[in-house]
Amino acid sequence: MTFSKARAILTSIESNVDGRMKYTYDLIKSNNFSLKMQDCVSGKIRYMDFELKKGKDNSVEVKFSCHGFSFNFPLIKNVTTMTFDLYNFELLITYGIKVDENSLNPELDLDVEF
Repeated sequence: MTFSKARAILTSIESNVDGRMKYTYDLIKSNNFSLKMQDCVSGKIRYMDFELKKGKDNSVEVKFSCHGFSFNFPLIKNVTTMTFDLYNFELLITYGIKVDENSLNPELDLDVEF
């Protein structure tokens, strides 16, 4: 897959599947982006930077870094940076991000469900 196709796939995602999180993208460099995630219920805005990189077998990987918040994956908590393949990162921002209102840090933590 080419970087231009990967950019097109990711930047076409405007919200998560339930519509609670709205996304806008700013291009920093040719393969680096800043993702603005706005929670439409609370109004909270979170930022994540991500970079497209060549992976094994000509695949595209996405390395992301969170600013001021973390993800809680089922087996790993408080993740602020990680590298996914393009498909899994697309699944993360489309289907995985959930706001846990009962969390001890609902403003800082986002739960991930697949």
